[in-house]
Amino acid sequence: MAGSKCLLGVVVLLLCVELGYSTTVTFCANAATGAGTTEATNGQSCTTEVQQKACIRPTYGYTKDGNDIGEYTGSFTTWGCGAATCGATTPNCIQCNSPGTGCNSNDNLYSCPHYKHVNNVWALQTESGNTATVKCDPYKPSSDPQSSKVTTCVALTPDAAFNLLPSYDSQRSCNSPTAVTDASCTDDGKQCRTCTSGDACANLRYCKTGTATTAAAYGALPWYFCTTASAKCTRPVIVNGIPVDTAMKFGCLDENSATCTDTTKCSTCSTTGCNTWPAAGSDYVVKCYTWTWSDDKWTKSSSATACSTPTAGPLPTSCSLPKDRNTKDGFTAGGGCGACTTANAKTCLNTIAEKNSGYMPTASVLGILLLISLLF
Repeated sequence: MAGSKCLLGVVVLLLCVELGYSTTVTFCANAATGAGTTEATNGQSCTTEVQQKACIRPTYGYTKDGNDIGEYTGSFTTWGCGAATCGATTPNCIQCNSPGTGCNSNDNLYSCPHYKHVNNVWALQTESGNTATVKCDPYKPSSDPQSSKVTTCVALTPDAAFNLLPSYDSQRSCNSPTAVTDASCTDDGKQCRTCTSGDACANLRYCKTGTATTAAAYGALPWYFCTTASAKCTRPVIVNGIPVDTAMKFGCLDENSATCTDTTKCSTCSTTGCNTWPAAGSDYVVKCYTWTWSDDKWTKSSSATACSTPTAGPLPTSCSLPKDRNTKDGFTAGGGCGACTTANAKTCLNTIAEKNSGYMPTASVLGILLLISLLF
């Protein structure tokens, strides 16, 4: 080829040094629908030296208030072989000369997971009716032809800062070279992570991370990405609104001191964001014996049963029983779940879970025992 020097190396490597450009293109797409590999598929054959420098097209992107399908935008609208000059006056002009043919075609766009920032939360648009992925441009506007493509994406935790994607309106979650300016958004970032493909981003695992002893405190914990996509999340077992062990942490298992070796104190799960604070009554529920008034005495149930979740007020974390089995007043029929009320403090006894079955001597029995002790 004119303007070339070709050297054949001992390892059978053909090294071509072009004067003015490093590679040549033979076909380019000449329309947005073109595959760019043959003229029959809206491709243009590049025949002159100037044309063979690059393929050209407008940039692919989005608008702030537009849909999430994306489009080729801007004042530059030319497609085909590189006979045009891209520069300051054509800021949306793409030039490429990647190996192969048709580097400016639709086929070279790549996909990233689609996020939307709604109510201060990043949400993946995986629900029916939404666009689950967005198409991304592997090239950026440049005055020189680009031979390499950038095909990375950005993944975000729900509570990641909005400014981590300063060009979101035009690029969505496509990690074009100008998309991410925050140093914390890297391939191992905690809340913003770059990925080598859309699938890699979609498979990332994140978990709530930190220590919390109330649902409100849990809500304030951050979501952090785990080191690997196969990592498990862990959290303390919540016994009716209270962690069994307040030292147990939320987080990615075996990361940031979040461990789980005693399953009576902690639990693990294997999906993204699964270590949530449990709904009332969904974790281990306190079990208590139930006491009923029958035949002028209190009688306990044959076994302890799970306490029901109240519609209001605190969840039960202990049990109770009547202090005097032969006195009806001062205890509630069918009771046993939860601590004694203040009003019944003198006629009711508190116990830990499943221990409210113990025999408590009545006043008459105590009198007999006292008489025996006096006689003997």
